[in-house]
Amino acid sequence: MALANILQFIDNQQRLYVDQLKEFVRIPSISAGADADNGDGITQAADFLVEQFGQMGFSAGKVQVSADTNPLVLAHNPNASRERPTVLVYGHYDVQGVDNPRSAWAVDPFAAEERDGFLIARGASDNKGPSFAHLKAVEAILAAGDQLPVDLVFLIEGEEECGSRALGQFVAEGGLEPFAPLLCTVISDTSMYGPDRPSLTLGLRGIVYTELEISGPKQDVHSGLFGGIVRNPNQLLVDALAGLVDAEGHITVPGFYEGIQPLSAREQSLYAALEVDEQAYCRELGVDSLAGERAYPLLERRWTRPTLDINFLSGGSPRTVIPGLAKAAVSCRLVPGQDPEAIQTALETHIRNRLPESNRIEFKNQHISPAYNLDLDHPLVEPTLQAMRTGFELDPVLTREGGSIPIVIDIATKTQAPVLLVGLGQITDNWHGPNERFCLRDFHRGIRTSAALFHQLGQVS
Repeated sequence: MALANILQFIDNQQRLYVDQLKEFVRIPSISAGADADNGDGITQAADFLVEQFGQMGFSAGKVQVSADTNPLVLAHNPNASRERPTVLVYGHYDVQGVDNPRSAWAVDPFAAEERDGFLIARGASDNKGPSFAHLKAVEAILAAGDQLPVDLVFLIEGEEECGSRALGQFVAEGGLEPFAPLLCTVISDTSMYGPDRPSLTLGLRGIVYTELEISGPKQDVHSGLFGGIVRNPNQLLVDALAGLVDAEGHITVPGFYEGIQPLSAREQSLYAALEVDEQAYCRELGVDSLAGERAYPLLERRWTRPTLDINFLSGGSPRTVIPGLAKAAVSCRLVPGQDPEAIQTALETHIRNRLPESNRIEFKNQHISPAYNLDLDHPLVEPTLQAMRTGFELDPVLTREGGSIPIVIDIATKTQAPVLLVGLGQITDNWHGPNERFCLRDFHRGIRTSAALFHQLGQVS
């Protein structure tokens, strides 16, 4: 059947698909934050997806990797053929809690209310809506009487918001090998460049994260009685962290910038051509000005330059005490060419060297992941852009994203197949915050794009 007929079928089913999405987001499948694992929301959401896949004839089930992890939902079409390429679609059905704060929500977070063309609900944009769009695209292709142009494997996890432990183990232990080789993986857990600006995200920054604890006296002590003779962990902590980033936005950790792959002139020109309103950023963020390496344009700073941020500081209390313990968390976002292990070692060494030798410091809860990047000239870039033109009836743009999705690297490394990051939400959708929303027009156009993408990928030899 012609793609045009499938798109018309999708257009005719808009209301039905929205109603089904609302049913999905009403399930409180919280894996992180307040009410995590409260009730059986995780089980309900996984069962909902299994039923959805089963209704369209897919082989589907829950994969329980271990007793203490949330189940994966794994589904694939029957009658796979070596004559067709195989495409993996990844998403997650778990959501953040609503304690940030709950009182800031204008509606019940799980009532799935529609307002001004948006669906307001926790998980609507991150990531139930975008994931569901791919599922509905496949359903539409089959319901319209067509054959799937590619073999499809869906892997939808329930722990993205709390570390992807089950999925990481599943991938590492060869869970995807029965479906090899893969042509690519499709993920819609990134954002569009802006309203009516569909975008293919070429890269994600990597991450180095560490928490540190500096110990002092065995307990909090009176600053009048012991001040001047006891080293203050708070003072040691701020001294150790001070100057990690200088006034020009340059990171001072030795060796931090080694190996960075410079942007090509072509990619620089693509980002320079995108409209950027710094004052709009300031208004959205509620700040007077923007920071970072001023030698680089705003979008390059946001997407293609490394960062170092102090995310957390804690020690003592407002009372006049010298604390027994001071804590901090530091994260670095990495770009292609940086070695996460080398950065982690350099960062921790640099902090240690800024402390007295006799001081007690411990680093814990570290995690690292390299950056991901898809070359501009990869043969799947143009078919993906064409699918987005078809689905949105707009010209898409090429972008990168400043965030990190470590499972992207895990999947890409294990499968040796590219990852296509086709964002359907907006950075203004307030992921993880109150009043999360998802544009229903983009949900509809996302379904169209997904159907067109599978059609395009089916023609790749």
